[in-house]
Amino acid sequence: MEKTSCRTSDGPWKLSFKLIKKITHCFSEELKLGSGTFGQVYKGVLEDGEEIAVKMLRFMPGVDDQQFQNEFENLKRLKHENIVRLQGFCDESEETVALHEGKLVRCEEIHRALILEYMPNGSLGKFLSDEYLRKKWPIRYRIIKGICEGLKYLHEELEVPILHLDLKPDNILLDQEMVPKIADFGLSRLIGEGNTKRTLSPLGTLGYLPPEFINSGIISKQYDIYSLGVIMMRIIVGLECYSDIPDRDSPEFVEHVHNNWRRSLEEIPNYASVEPDCKQVRACIEIAVNCMDKVRRKRPQIKDIVNKLNDIEHFSSQQQHLETTDISNTQWIHTRQQTREEGLQPLHDQQHWM
Repeated sequence: MEKTSCRTSDGPWKLSFKLIKKITHCFSEELKLGSGTFGQVYKGVLEDGEEIAVKMLRFMPGVDDQQFQNEFENLKRLKHENIVRLQGFCDESEETVALHEGKLVRCEEIHRALILEYMPNGSLGKFLSDEYLRKKWPIRYRIIKGICEGLKYLHEELEVPILHLDLKPDNILLDQEMVPKIADFGLSRLIGEGNTKRTLSPLGTLGYLPPEFINSGIISKQYDIYSLGVIMMRIIVGLECYSDIPDRDSPEFVEHVHNNWRRSLEEIPNYASVEPDCKQVRACIEIAVNCMDKVRRKRPQIKDIVNKLNDIEHFSSQQQHLETTDISNTQWIHTRQQTREEGLQPLHDQQHWM
């Protein structure tokens, strides 16, 4: 009997190509979620109603083998809220007949797929240009924090760290609660602690590549940090407009972005979190600028980034508590004065000791 649900298995389970064709309606265009260099992604629905994402890998001799093994082996060992979860796979070959130079020849057709948890809100790239997020700083901040937590897991919390090497908005997926999950580990590499390597292989996406890789092919944790900085910049400032500002590392740029967000938040009627949000905006834009430093050794480590965000959250929480207390005290004093003016003594002002 063919497997129809991943919930009965502790690890990734194997699906037949026949079943994959069935649950994707023979790779219907209506169920296509996206496509990339290495293949296409479809939505699939199992017999019990569970929704999954099927990443069909385009076969490219040599490249396909490495890409499939990289992504499968790396995803198999990753378990974190902010990393997309591998649920199953397909790795089959079948003999078929094809026309080659006017003759029918026998050949081997390879079918490879990764079965991933389904992300109903799609990729972050779709939301960056969406009006839905225009004034919703708390959602943007949670996305930033989640991406940072996921990258911290990859860089700091595994026995052998993983470099993603292709972080970009299209590789950040969002679940139904807008929780971000890092996806697409086809280019990822295992790397020893503190190691720096050189490669001649093409990696990543233009716009997210650090200078040291473009110039010298150097890969390290700082490669991912640079990409993170670009993602943060685009979440905070906008998908493209940040590139129009030449002095992004200047105090004036940080102040400009901060003031723009303050004006936007102050336009929201009865919005009570302007100050805490503005502190988060300033901290995040400063982090993004530092992550994009042209000198890789000057970029912060991901653990320091997460610690800074945690400190800002703690400060904001304390500030909100104090503001709420001040408002409550002011209301209590006003009520007390009003009752005295009316010649009444409020019952809660009397102390009784039993």
